[in-house]
Amino acid sequence: MQESLPALSEGEKQCLRLVAQGFNSKEIARKLLISEHTVDQRVRTVLRKLHVPSRQEAARLFIMAERESPHPGTYQPLIYQPDRLAPTHDPAPSSIQPEKPGSQSRWLKLLRSILAFGPPLGGSTNELSVDGRILAMIRAAVLTAVGVVTLLLLIAGVFKTLA
Repeated sequence: MQESLPALSEGEKQCLRLVAQGFNSKEIARKLLISEHTVDQRVRTVLRKLHVPSRQEAARLFIMAERESPHPGTYQPLIYQPDRLAPTHDPAPSSIQPEKPGSQSRWLKLLRSILAFGPPLGGSTNELSVDGRILAMIRAAVLTAVGVVTLLLLIAGVFKTLA
């Protein structure tokens, strides 16, 4: 059946996979981080290529063809998987990770809550959603602004004292 299907772009394939899962254009656009117009354009292109009347029919044909044929170039896990080069380390504590009760003093908890206001430290991987990233950037901007205002007030106080 794969021979009867024309060549589809990777973007068209992604859209068809999500259509087959029951997503509408708006949801597909959010998942793929593209505009809803781009999703509709890709689906219209596929409908023309496959000569089918509906997006559901196009998705059904594509999924059937994808299941029947092997995927050249897809990742095949190796039989031998070497150990990691560096041991994994615990990421820096953040406001998301729960703390063990009674393990730290009150001041240390306060310090950690202040530092958790900024971006994560310690080279932890960024597993935040788009909203989480925006919130982290806003937090970093606010923390920077507070630091600059504090520094300016400190400098102004020094000059007043010296004058």
